[in-house]
Amino acid sequence: MRRITALIVALVVGLPLTATAVEDPAVPPRSPAELTAAVRQEIDLLAEVRSIPLPPKDRDAYLNYHLARVDLFIGSIRTEARAALGAFFTDPELATAVWFLGADATRNDIATALETRLFPTEAEERFAVEWVDLFTAISQLRSITAGGRPTRVCPVAGPTWFTDDFGDSRPWGRSHKGIDMNGDLGTPLAAIEAGTVIQANWHWAGGRQVWIRADATGDVYYYAHLDTWATWIWTGTRVEAGDVIGTLGWSGDADSAHLHFGWMPGSNEVDLANMQNAYPLLVELCQ
Repeated sequence: MRRITALIVALVVGLPLTATAVEDPAVPPRSPAELTAAVRQEIDLLAEVRSIPLPPKDRDAYLNYHLARVDLFIGSIRTEARAALGAFFTDPELATAVWFLGADATRNDIATALETRLFPTEAEERFAVEWVDLFTAISQLRSITAGGRPTRVCPVAGPTWFTDDFGDSRPWGRSHKGIDMNGDLGTPLAAIEAGTVIQANWHWAGGRQVWIRADATGDVYYYAHLDTWATWIWTGTRVEAGDVIGTLGWSGDADSAHLHFGWMPGSNEVDLANMQNAYPLLVELCQ
């Protein structure tokens, strides 16, 4: 009952219930078992929300908001899981082997992953089993929310690599307010979500840039340093998730080919003060 009351309060005051992992070097990452429990709790929460005694309109509004944050939640869990993996295994070969264990892994797959060690410890075996359990739970959460959450795609429609460089220092006392997604010059860039282009223009720093407001979430996504715009992209253009909006480049204040990707959740308009770290979201979308 207390949990349902908390849900109702959150719905009324507009608080998000989907937690995101915060990477703080002073806080040790949770174990795979703890992360699995968090995913299972999310699965149970979705079932509870559907049974809350509220008017259908209010319940559906909350569900739509909650489901829109599932990709971010899963990406946060996977980011924290990777931190736990790096903290636990000092053997890089063993860490890599465990990393590639997924939800379909069998006991034989786990044994194969651990065979780089002649005598794996009980803790290493337990970690690997818990790792598989975690990604089994993640697959279940993806499956049960597939028809309800917005369709999103990776904004770089080709090979890309990126790190969590949000907040890194920049010249003149600035900090980096996005994620730099590296790739080859001319790689297609895709609309991450269905919505409307609210700006497509040139800026001395961002070069050729595009801002998209998503229909389902009101999130605003920022693409900078494009090499080219797609010929049909203008302010006011409608886009669907996956539509090619331009190509990756280094226009403006950039010294290599990359997409500077910014994210303003729920802004509905360009709000630079609301730039948030999109890294966990991109981890999930750009697998």
